[in-house]
Amino acid sequence: MSKGHDDEPIFIRSNWGTSRYVYNPRNPVGMGLIIGSLLFAAIFLYSLRARSSWSEGELRDAVHVAVRDLEATPQTLGPWTGSYVSMIRDALEKSGEGPSTGGLHVEDADDPYDKDADPAVDLFEVTAEDVDTTFCLSVSPPQPEPDMTSVEVSLSITVAEGQC
Repeated sequence: MSKGHDDEPIFIRSNWGTSRYVYNPRNPVGMGLIIGSLLFAAIFLYSLRARSSWSEGELRDAVHVAVRDLEATPQTLGPWTGSYVSMIRDALEKSGEGPSTGGLHVEDADDPYDKDADPAVDLFEVTAEDVDTTFCLSVSPPQPEPDMTSVEVSLSITVAEGQC
């Protein structure tokens, strides 16, 4: 009587010196489990990557929601509450758009050597990893000089796509 594939067990002891059981590639069910496990791992890793990266639409929506929220209520700046950069970054993270972790960059885009720059506006660039789009935020009034008192400001923000 010849031994067929159906006589092979689905699980066999590992040949690597351990007493673990592993899938048997000589059994059709074991081979299916091996292929299924690899496919499941690949799909899981791909979906994990897709959820952790920004898209252009998500960045655009996050910027517009953050601007709306910053303009809606007066903002308080003080010696311990941070700057416009941290205020904008916090509003972008609270917008609920895009991945919940990292990849977002807010930078001060004011050029101190630009004589044509409007002194009544501070410029900030918003970018995200995996996205080529940059948004320029023109914030007025300019950030007050830091001192030991808190200042409440009502912001007016203009959004433009592209670098400042």
